[in-house]
Amino acid sequence: MALNIKDPETEKAVRTLAKRRGLSLTEAVRQAVSSELGKDELSEDEKARRIAEGRRKLKAFYDRHNVKPTTHVMTKQEMDDAIGYDENGFW
Repeated sequence: MALNIKDPETEKAVRTLAKRRGLSLTEAVRQAVSSELGKDELSEDEKARRIAEGRRKLKAFYDRHNVKPTTHVMTKQEMDDAIGYDENGFW
């Protein structure tokens, strides 16, 4: 059975994932779809439990390192600047 992806952005994303993980295009699509389907199968209680656990761990990290959480959301430019990327994606 064939799958024909006609959206260039989707094709690029699949090729990027495959290259990063050393997978075939088929395997990259299979893993990505399986991952997304698995997320759908989580019960609401399990989703809530995982979120609460993540928040607990984050709070413990903040407490351990004496960090105060912020409500500021970094822009893409701020993230690139923090990492050191220039307009071409290089350091």
